[in-house]
Amino acid sequence: MQYLKWTLLTLLATLLIASSTALAFSFDFGDGDDYYYNPWWGGHYVRPYYQPWRPYFYPPQLPSFDRHEMVRERQNLMDDHMDAMEMLTEQLYGDYGFDRAEAIRMARKIELTSGAALTRNFHPGAVRETDSRTTPYYWGNEQTFKANAEALRAAAADLANELAKQPTVEEGAVFLAPRFRDDYDAPEKTAVSPAIWEKFNNLSNTCESCHRSFRGRRWW
Repeated sequence: MQYLKWTLLTLLATLLIASSTALAFSFDFGDGDDYYYNPWWGGHYVRPYYQPWRPYFYPPQLPSFDRHEMVRERQNLMDDHMDAMEMLTEQLYGDYGFDRAEAIRMARKIELTSGAALTRNFHPGAVRETDSRTTPYYWGNEQTFKANAEALRAAAADLANELAKQPTVEEGAVFLAPRFRDDYDAPEKTAVSPAIWEKFNNLSNTCESCHRSFRGRRWW
């Protein structure tokens, strides 16, 4: 009888420990903190292409919704930058025709969406997230990224200021065909500063240098 009693107590204790362990590892809060990517055919989780070489590079993550919103906001800004750069390229190097007001507006748009307006959506806890292309190099190098974002703002402002200039021939003006010429009494060419190409290339190189360090493949 004593043997049966101890056997039942041992069995009960084992069941309680097993159920507690299963419960402890079964919670899923849906925030994706430990989730990478499980292929549809099953198998082990696949980690991102870019991996930090030391585990302490992973900072505490923000909640899933906040991470997603930050990624969406910063990618929308990057898309706006790309559209503005394409428009400026067409005006300065292509056959699109030059529109001073539109070119200045594109440069100012990049200026206003750079600097702090850009970095505020790059919280360290929102880097490792679906569709994010920010590399692990960001962790520990936030100040470098902020300096790049500020350099982008300054380069865009320099370009906008240069585009606003209307030099004379004596000042070395370059004449571009206008995009629109509704008023046939208006000049057939628009005078611009020859330095606008230098300013534009500086802006483009600032984008490229930042992308080389902080933009990679998607996490998963």
